[in-house]
Amino acid sequence: MASSYTLLANLRAGRCSNTAEVRLLRSWEARNINKGGELISVDMLFIDENSTMVQGSIPALRQLQFKNRLAEGSIYILTGFDVVRSNPMFRLSDSTFSIRFNEGTELEKLSTTVRTIPTELFRFRTYDQLRELANTGKQLPDIMGELCQIRSTITDRIPGAQRVMLSLRLESGTVVCVSLFDSLAPAFHSKLDSYVREPKIVLVTGVNPKIVAGKLYLNGTSATRVFFDSETAVGKDAFDRQD
Repeated sequence: MASSYTLLANLRAGRCSNTAEVRLLRSWEARNINKGGELISVDMLFIDENSTMVQGSIPALRQLQFKNRLAEGSIYILTGFDVVRSNPMFRLSDSTFSIRFNEGTELEKLSTTVRTIPTELFRFRTYDQLRELANTGKQLPDIMGELCQIRSTITDRIPGAQRVMLSLRLESGTVVCVSLFDSLAPAFHSKLDSYVREPKIVLVTGVNPKIVAGKLYLNGTSATRVFFDSETAVGKDAFDRQD
């Protein structure tokens, strides 16, 4: 019997026998830093035709079955998955439910679709909202702003942990500091080197707001991705307004 189609907003807790058609926005590895970087899961963000965004997770034991089939931006038919309540901490979507792959999950990549599914969706917050979220661990919002300054322990040849600090001016005019640690730091430099010129607009996903000594810092996480200028539609709009 063919599975019936469901929208992500209609998901309910339990084993889902329906079919969801979704776009894979982003995927990343979640690792346990207290256990030598042991892989916990491969996590991702899905979006459907109604712009509902839901976090998905593939447990480490099942990641080899799916990992090489994940292509960001592609559209998939997803069936036979578990629907669980979203973790109230470090949330990357506003949905109350998340998708978890199990032994019966099927993932089929589509070459074409009749549905119009957005290619991007970001969860921006105002400066005041970022301060309210600071030190709570409740959400990992996205941030975008005009690049004012780059400070780096790599280019400055400072020994110790690798770190990049980005000063971004928000649309409101407030300047915030984004901190990229460990593997995020050399990854940023690699992207910057290949970009040739210094970007005007920088968009950073999945940051963890922290207040230290009264100052707001937006720290990168495993879900963090950095986009320059016109690499996203929303970034292109901001970039075009700079000219």
